[in-house]
Amino acid sequence: MCIPIIDLVNFCGFNDWFLLAMIVTLLLMLIIMGPYRYEYAESFMSMFRFRSPDGDVSFPLLSTVENIFIYLLSCISIALAVAVYSQDLMEEGTSSIHFLLWYSSMMVSFFLLKLVCYTIVNKILYKRQVITLKPARWNCFFVMTFSVCALLILMFSILVIFLNIHLFALFVFAYLMRILNITGRIFKMKTALFKNSCSNLGFILYLCAFEIAPVVLEFIISSTILGLI
Repeated sequence: MCIPIIDLVNFCGFNDWFLLAMIVTLLLMLIIMGPYRYEYAESFMSMFRFRSPDGDVSFPLLSTVENIFIYLLSCISIALAVAVYSQDLMEEGTSSIHFLLWYSSMMVSFFLLKLVCYTIVNKILYKRQVITLKPARWNCFFVMTFSVCALLILMFSILVIFLNIHLFALFVFAYLMRILNITGRIFKMKTALFKNSCSNLGFILYLCAFEIAPVVLEFIISSTILGLI
């Protein structure tokens, strides 16, 4: 017996506004990232070449406008995944869109602050020749890793909705991607960013400030304010 498409959609449990936001975000990300798909794959996988690590970072050569758009869309993608996990998408109206806008704004502010801190600290270290990688290159690399993980999380969120997969699978997948992302960046910090001689204490302080502290802050916000954990 054939199942009407409308029944299948209703069974998935989401309203039209949220579905529209997911589809538009996914299409825009694919339009921007699609022409650079091989560069994205090569750049992302370069973080895990542990046997023969690269002494530099690679990333798709997007324009400034494209980088800004992909950064904003990545934040929206994460917000969509959080909404799927924590919000009642069956509720009529635009309440889910309001949550999406609020959480996206928080994500944009958080990661923008992180990029600003990266730029300030890396400029100081670059001038002192502690690092030889230009701050702008590391920022582009950071946006690349963030956007790849955000796209994969968004695509998995869509699968969770349409295939009626348990929401805990989305939680596990999102944090698995976060762990892979952080692990790869830490490896690149050691092999590309700090490939010059650097004290272990300096590297650990840099690592705590830019990777460990943000994760702890995210955990506190998720568990106490948003109640996602």
